[in-house]
Amino acid sequence: MEKNNKILFIHPAAIVDLQIGSNLKFPPMGLAYLAAVVRDYGYPTMIFDANIEAESQKKLKQILAEFKPTIVGLSFTSVLADSAKQTAVLVKEINPEIKVIAGGYHPTVKPEEVIADPNFDVVFVGEAEISLIEWLRHLEGGADNWQEINGLVFRHQGGVIKTAPRELIPNLDTLPFPAYDLLPIERYSTLSTIRRPYVTFIRSRGCPFQCIFCGVQKMFGRRYRCQSPEKTISDIDLLVKNFGVKEISFRDSDFLINKDNVEKFCQLMIDRHYDLVWTCNARVDMINDKILLLMKKAGCHLVTFGVESGSQEILDQLKKGITVAQIEAAAAAAKKVKMKFTFDIILGGIGETPDSIAETNRLLKKLNPDYVAFNYLTAFPGSELYDEALKSHWFIEGKTNDYSYENLNLNATKMTNQELAQVLRRSLASFYFRPRYILKRLSYLTWPEIKNNFNGLIAILKKLL
Repeated sequence: MEKNNKILFIHPAAIVDLQIGSNLKFPPMGLAYLAAVVRDYGYPTMIFDANIEAESQKKLKQILAEFKPTIVGLSFTSVLADSAKQTAVLVKEINPEIKVIAGGYHPTVKPEEVIADPNFDVVFVGEAEISLIEWLRHLEGGADNWQEINGLVFRHQGGVIKTAPRELIPNLDTLPFPAYDLLPIERYSTLSTIRRPYVTFIRSRGCPFQCIFCGVQKMFGRRYRCQSPEKTISDIDLLVKNFGVKEISFRDSDFLINKDNVEKFCQLMIDRHYDLVWTCNARVDMINDKILLLMKKAGCHLVTFGVESGSQEILDQLKKGITVAQIEAAAAAAKKVKMKFTFDIILGGIGETPDSIAETNRLLKKLNPDYVAFNYLTAFPGSELYDEALKSHWFIEGKTNDYSYENLNLNATKMTNQELAQVLRRSLASFYFRPRYILKRLSYLTWPEIKNNFNGLIAILKKLL
């Protein structure tokens, strides 16, 4: 039975200057899950991804006028926090009666900050699928005091109420198939996408590791939970059959935490004979020849390793829990099975020096990955690093809310701000403009990769200029 409330979920537009990030167009999976849940309960639902719209405000005004939602839900990371606030203002200006709710990473780690904005009516903390349905039921019944609903922060009678924490969903198989049909999936891609339609998919939640720059535990906890292989395959069946998907990026924090699960998943993928390729993220200490070869047979064409640094001292400061030897072994394993691989690198780690930067750049040239993503160390709210940066006064000019990770916003190094500002540009140039690297890339270019390489080159040049 269709309910009275109509819900518009919005993924805010990026308003920070991200030369590389602007080429990464990922479907908002958190909203796709929420939309699927509320739609299953009979609520008319839409998703608007402002991050892929050239004139997002104009388009949003049109949707608000035509769809006439009674509830607008904004899910956002810290990078998108300012954009989300601007969107909430726009919604309330058009119709003050619309209830604007907030969820996702930033509202979870900074709920008091978000609810202090009068344009937000409710903040959902943590996993919101169950909380949202309970809140909607209360709303349908006319209740405006939601203290018995776990995982909420809201204003009531002149004060702010924060309810008990929301328990984590124990079995991810109970979640419905994400509402991909509400997204323009033909418009998503990244600099490494080789086939389209392309989508992202998340099999797991929670991370047991202790990297100080990551706050994912605040959102999903430390306990690792993963879909069964059978559930994932069932969902992929729908992606292939109903959407013609040709490439999937698994965006789990780490794809390989439960190797038995992954092995069974890969075998099911092999048995299906899909016309499909996929990518994933993995820690270097989770990799071996056997699992990589099985993944490749199952359609995996690229693995992203969170390497962060080539200096053991910096790795230890970041509490990464890996060694340089493990990085080298992972690269060797990928090369052995002819699997493409990417390194994610963080520059400006705690105590970083020109010598440790040089160690990183030497390791990159030695191992010669297919891609390297360089970013400055960024302190996101909810991470151990954020608290330490506040205490140690690492934020440049005291700007504690600059989350544009491609730009320099904190200095925890032994270098001056000016010296550190040159690091990313020099590292980019020294890695990507080597004859060895250029020849390697030219040796296996396909048409999709030619396009990706051109877009990547433009992004790199913008960074260098």
